[in-house]
Amino acid sequence: MNSSPNVTSVKPRRKLWRTRFKLARNVLPFAPRISYADVIPDSAIDGELQHWGEVILLSDLVAVLHRDGTITRRAHHIASLHANESLSQWDEVFRFYDRQTALHKIQTAKVYLPDGSQRKARKVVQPYGQIAVQFYPLRPGVTVELEEQQDFFTPDRISACMWGQEYLRYSIPCQRLRCTIAVAEPFELQYELHQTDQDPSSWKQGTYQVYQWDLQALPGYETDDATPHPRDVIPWVDFTTLTNWEPIAKFYRQDLEPPSKIPVQIQKLSEDLTRESDSTEDKIYSLYKYASDDVRYGRHPNELALEKTREVGSMLEDMRGDCKDKSSLLVSLLRHQGIEAEVAVLLTRANGTIPFLPGARFDHAIVCVTDEQGVRLWLDPAGGPMTFKDLPYNDQGMQALLLNLPAGELATIPCGGPESHQVHRQCEGKLSEDCSYEFGTNVSTTGDTAMEFRLRYINRNEEYQSLTLERELASSLTGARIDAPLFHNLTDLSQPVTYSCKMTLDQWARKIEDIILFRVPWIGAMHTVALVNVQKRNSALQAPWPIRFSDQHRIELPPGYHGYGLPYEQRFECEWGRYETSIYEEDSHLICHRQVDHLGGIVREEQYLDFKQYWEQCTRADALDVVLMKKPY
Repeated sequence: MNSSPNVTSVKPRRKLWRTRFKLARNVLPFAPRISYADVIPDSAIDGELQHWGEVILLSDLVAVLHRDGTITRRAHHIASLHANESLSQWDEVFRFYDRQTALHKIQTAKVYLPDGSQRKARKVVQPYGQIAVQFYPLRPGVTVELEEQQDFFTPDRISACMWGQEYLRYSIPCQRLRCTIAVAEPFELQYELHQTDQDPSSWKQGTYQVYQWDLQALPGYETDDATPHPRDVIPWVDFTTLTNWEPIAKFYRQDLEPPSKIPVQIQKLSEDLTRESDSTEDKIYSLYKYASDDVRYGRHPNELALEKTREVGSMLEDMRGDCKDKSSLLVSLLRHQGIEAEVAVLLTRANGTIPFLPGARFDHAIVCVTDEQGVRLWLDPAGGPMTFKDLPYNDQGMQALLLNLPAGELATIPCGGPESHQVHRQCEGKLSEDCSYEFGTNVSTTGDTAMEFRLRYINRNEEYQSLTLERELASSLTGARIDAPLFHNLTDLSQPVTYSCKMTLDQWARKIEDIILFRVPWIGAMHTVALVNVQKRNSALQAPWPIRFSDQHRIELPPGYHGYGLPYEQRFECEWGRYETSIYEEDSHLICHRQVDHLGGIVREEQYLDFKQYWEQCTRADALDVVLMKKPY
């Protein structure tokens, strides 16, 4: 990583005359133009085109931070197209910019036809800074070229700085990728490499320090629904000219920090909600429940672009707010009770897990509460109706920026593991000699699983809950009959979500003369489909996110039958999961225990066979038949 001065911020220098007159800046001296003739495709790529549907011939990216804090970005893209989905993406390309603060120029837009001819794309300048580029004609075998430059004439809204990230490999093959970053004095760049050790070339050009990655013959990276986020598995570079998080914290504090003088409406609301609370924890729960459950998520369409939190009166009037609004409201309610609370911003797990260098790259706001002993409690009032003290896995383990100090404070949100997202089921029933299994079940759920139940059912009446839960439970067991499904504490956010029902599985077992083959209907049964249904993978695999399935059955056996080959035990473990099951006989009852812990994580290509073996072992153990034999008279 390139070092940078330990100062709070860097002040820009005298404004460029091209900035004053809103003219395009020439950035080609940092990265001379590569023409279509330099990368013209040949017949050798036909096989790749048929496999991938598209091949990138050139991806040339330039980002320049000038001495006055303004930025120029240039992109030159040339690609050969084959598949229908690739062709349709190039029918019409839109670009948007603010004419008051920026200039966007389409420098080249062409279609190269297989017969050697070429056509210029049609550029349509529309109102409000929108440009539509229409490529025609498009058919398999054409090559498209788009070269564009955007000049910004005001510094970034946060500070005079530049930050961002660039991938050094794509999901489709790329014959040449060049990424150039130039930073003028007095700014300095720091960067971090991820999933690669490919350092850039670097040189001084006038008052600019230039960094450049120039890579060729990059293979594609096959992706599917089970592939992790690209930042976690393919090469990329993270860069910034910010030396610390202070400008970022200041920017978000202006938008998200509740007013120091708590509005009268909030004061009264806080007192009303906590009137019957006996302890500090009870107060926190009451206020959290209100912000999480009573205030619905969202905003009116005319406020979607508003970056600041909503005005208190409007929010309380329609009982609606997004993550910023809900978090700011909860902090105000807590602070009125003398409870230390702060807003924290983070980038959720769905966007990759690797922390960024300083930059405004956050998509969510939550609340951090600190008790008298200094212990922190993280609450997400916008993450759904989570059980109190539980946190969505999408937040867990992520880096958060607390807005409690002028320079902010980076903290890692604790990760609870599979036990914090749990489905626990206890069943007691009877297996009949006609092979039907009838049992009653009580299920307790925590974490994300409990939240998902509440999202589906919390605002519905008991009839709807019963009918829909019956369908949901029956869908995983063919032929199951569900009776008396009932939630017990769906609206109580202080407790796990629990429900009960009676279930009948007709002819669930198989009878062969005096032998019954019985398969235990485990909850959350393992399946091979979609996860490990191929012999090898060419890309990483996202293992199932952490969750624990624990299941217990106490089954009365048919008269005269006993278990054969019992007790039975199995244990499997790998980096991404743990599995254990035991089955034994006790007082004419079959006692069945099973616990599966999915641990999450990424399965690399070279680890896939190990994961596949583990998953198949668990699947076979789930599908095991218990042999019951009739005792001779």
